[in-house]
Amino acid sequence: MVTGASSGIGEAFARELAARGFDLILVARRRDRLEALSVEIGAAVSTDILIADLGSDDGVASVARRLELGGVSFLVNNAGLGYRGRVVDEDPANIRQLTRVNLEAPMVLSRAALRPMISRGSGHIVNVVSMGAFQPVPYLAVYAATKAGLLSFTEALADEAAGTGVLIQALCPGNIPTGFQEVAGTKGSRFDRTPAMSPSDVARSSLDAALGGRPTVHLPALADRLSVFGQRFLPRGVARRIAGHLMKPE
Repeated sequence: MVTGASSGIGEAFARELAARGFDLILVARRRDRLEALSVEIGAAVSTDILIADLGSDDGVASVARRLELGGVSFLVNNAGLGYRGRVVDEDPANIRQLTRVNLEAPMVLSRAALRPMISRGSGHIVNVVSMGAFQPVPYLAVYAATKAGLLSFTEALADEAAGTGVLIQALCPGNIPTGFQEVAGTKGSRFDRTPAMSPSDVARSSLDAALGGRPTVHLPALADRLSVFGQRFLPRGVARRIAGHLMKPE
């Protein structure tokens, strides 16, 4: 199962999983895009479509119910969104939506998937986090806060699941050109001009690591590893100011 499968990293995960022979459950809000993706993937694997808005109680509940039925061996919690700007100018509804889609939904869906996986003695859960999880990000403050929470949750869950046969990965990509930038309003920002990876490279690297049983937190690019090193060992205020500089509207 891949959430947010209609574009970007989620679509890349769906294509890569299909290429490796996985049958798929594609989750997103936009039926037309999921149907088009299903046709493109073709008949080599089975694809089911589940239309759900993970910003709503009903949407999260419908996906959780499907996971609780079992049969899902690999869950990619990819759906996410962000908005650039000052918190004081942010619509409270956007703050609630970001918190629900980026943090609450993957927490609930990870829980729903975990019990059947543990019963079977195998499974994989990949939570798509962000490089923004490692330090506060002015002008992307709510997004970064939700991703920091998701990173903490995923690492803790990985320890709880140790010895069960279920591998849990926090995938922390950096600058990945997708439709996210246009929705978030970061397109054309200084951050948008930093070194980037393609969605397909991110999905391939993540799956290679997860299926190989390699590290729980996977940082696919050398530039991203260097960035995390700086974020962890620079004074926190310096890392925060650099992040804010990259995101501040010009």
